[in-house]
Amino acid sequence: MSINTAFYQIAKNVTAANLAKIIGATDLCGPDQIVISDIEPFDTAKPFSLIYQSDPDLAKTLAVESAILITNEACLPFIDRANCCLVVASPRVGFAHALAHLVSAAPVDHGTAGIAPTAKIANTSIIHPSATIMPQVVIGAGTVIEAGAVLHAGVTVGDNCNIRSNSVLSHCLIGNGVDIGAGSVLGAAGFGFEMTDDGVVKLPHIGLVVIDDFVSIGSGCAIDRGSLGNTHIGAHVMMDNLCHIAHNVIIGARSIIAGQCGISGSVTVGQGVAMGGQVGIAPHVKIGDGAVLTARSGVTKDIECGDQVAGFPAMSKRQFWREQAALRRLATPKASKS
Repeated sequence: MSINTAFYQIAKNVTAANLAKIIGATDLCGPDQIVISDIEPFDTAKPFSLIYQSDPDLAKTLAVESAILITNEACLPFIDRANCCLVVASPRVGFAHALAHLVSAAPVDHGTAGIAPTAKIANTSIIHPSATIMPQVVIGAGTVIEAGAVLHAGVTVGDNCNIRSNSVLSHCLIGNGVDIGAGSVLGAAGFGFEMTDDGVVKLPHIGLVVIDDFVSIGSGCAIDRGSLGNTHIGAHVMMDNLCHIAHNVIIGARSIIAGQCGISGSVTVGQGVAMGGQVGIAPHVKIGDGAVLTARSGVTKDIECGDQVAGFPAMSKRQFWREQAALRRLATPKASKS
């Protein structure tokens, strides 16, 4: 994923040598006059892009040249010297400092309340007078924006959508036929940070939220934008009220998410997955196509396609109910013999 210039801009003419000073790198190896032109996740690195890595096993897989890599001493022997390495104690913290310097919001005149003159709005859309539509917003034909809704600069909303009262959209690309419930917040920064001796260092989030066609999102939901990649909700997903979708989550088409579910960062949910109410999923877990997560399941590891799980930690549904039945039998006093 490259920087989306509708929402962000990257500082110009910053070299690897410049950045090394900014983040306090202890060592600089390789061609230090490479100019940083983009920022990418490690696994999609391109020439002249800034990346980071702290795992030596993953560092071995870097196949690109002329990248700028924030890394540590452990990874250094495995990086091709055609790349420029900026060595720091914590690559994630160094990367956070780098993003704070390199990336800023795209310049925009926020203007006054109401509809900005530079917004592109179809004639057949309906916008409540109390809604706020900022510059460079695009709204498709037949879309309804209700009272108090706020669409931040650069947001795109497709045709025949319903954006309900007091919802807030930023850093979003919304497809056609999408329904977003009242009071939902899409595109806020995710919960990414590193704890250091000097306190919390927040990782800037420079991704987006991408919502495919015919998605239904309930009231009071929060969907965070990606850190580097995007948070992506597939077509025809149905999401109930009060759900939280963290940064970089991918949800496959036709999945159903009941109320009060919480999905942690970088989770991948397959197609046609069903989640009962109050399901919680730990970070980086993968849920296979067609899996069923019964209500209040706590998922801490990958779930295979078609599996049905229950409990915390989530296990096979049949195993869970067998264990529950056994516990009930143990807790039930035996009738005394007369």
